[in-house]
Amino acid sequence: MAYATIRRGASQDGYFAVPVEGSSFFISPGQLAHFSLHDGQELTEAEFNTLRQHLVGMRCRQKAMDLLAMREHGRKELELKLRRKEFPSDTIAEQLDRLEEENLLSDQRFAFQFIVSRQRKNPEGRHVLVLRLMQRGIDRTIAESVAGQWFSDEEAAHDALHRAAARSLRKKQVDHTQLRAELYKKGFTAAEISNFMDELN
Repeated sequence: MAYATIRRGASQDGYFAVPVEGSSFFISPGQLAHFSLHDGQELTEAEFNTLRQHLVGMRCRQKAMDLLAMREHGRKELELKLRRKEFPSDTIAEQLDRLEEENLLSDQRFAFQFIVSRQRKNPEGRHVLVLRLMQRGIDRTIAESVAGQWFSDEEAAHDALHRAAARSLRKKQVDHTQLRAELYKKGFTAAEISNFMDELN
């Protein structure tokens, strides 16, 4: 006796793998064709479980791809979002590994885009940016490497410090000592701040 049978849904827009006992799961027409299945096909228990695992993996990957299409994500951030969708941990790990192998998911790329976006909106120094990236699950080595890459552009780094200072000065009247403290809090180094203050004098 078959463990499960593939049956067309009542709405005619898809199919279900229906076991003799337990819960059924949906199969789209595209998935039915992908796995060379057909209406009325009988499945063993092993075939039923393998098919379900494949379909869960496909849905997990598609959700990950949808999120990546909106913007870059770090692996940890993407993992947390997929967990909220209640995908199994082993399925998530498998799909994220594949996306990394295909270079569709990259902590380095996410880190660089994060820094570019952050510097455009609210300029900060290297130290703070590295901490922000680590809070988002990026490995310290990657965070420091990518931040170093961005700050190697002296013109961009100089511009970021100037704009950070301008933001502080716009918010309130501050003297040079207070401005130094504000910039240090934003993650700029003592040397960077001293060079900037020399320009002001």
